Amino acid sequence: MTLNMKNIKKALVGKLLTVLLIILFVPSVGFTEVSKTYYKSGALKEEVTYKKGKLEGLEKLYYESGKLWLESTYKKGKQEGLYREYYESGALKVEGTYKKGKLKGPYREYYENKNLKAESTFKNGKQEGPSKRYFESGVVQAEGTYKKGKLKGLFKIYYKSGALLGEAYFKNGELEGLNREYYESGKLRTARIFEKNKLINVKEYNEQGNLIKED
Repeated sequence: MTLNMKNIKKALVGKLLTVLLIILFVPSVGFTEVSKTYYKSGALKEEVTYKKGKLEGLEKLYYESGKLWLESTYKKGKQEGLYREYYESGALKVEGTYKKGKLKGPYREYYENKNLKAESTFKNGKQEGPSKRYFESGVVQAEGTYKKGKLKGLFKIYYKSGALLGEAYFKNGELEGLNREYYESGKLRTARIFEKNKLINVKEYNEQGNLIKED
């Protein structure tokens, strides 16, 4: 029997083409791709990694100056672990922790001078427990308590001097009962009564304590 070299060559070429097509067009199971985007100036803006079409691993965003703006970690397309934002100066701006795409645990914001701007706690992506916001000087600006993302109980706001500006009561995130606003001297300025976030009555006073208006 005589071997037909022409037919053998055709068969081999056909097999090679098939193998090449498989290599080129069938994605591997653990395929990973690094994606980068740039500013018009050519400076790097963002770099992220994808696995099976979903975000995976470290994500970084940059200012056009090249300074780091944001860093976060992803797992199977959802944020997981430490999250941070920075001012262009390099000072920390925001920090928190994600669990399966939702904020969990302590969350803090900072002024560029590194003073604390806000602090609260998250549970399943919603604020839970005591929460405070500060003026840049460090004086408390507002404080209250959250339950499943809604304000509950007494909420207070302050002047930059630290004097009480107002106090309100919340029930399931709605204003309820007597709410007061004060002059910086400590004298009552306005008294409002709410029922399920609806204003029922308002009384206004001058700084001498005299009633000047009522609705």
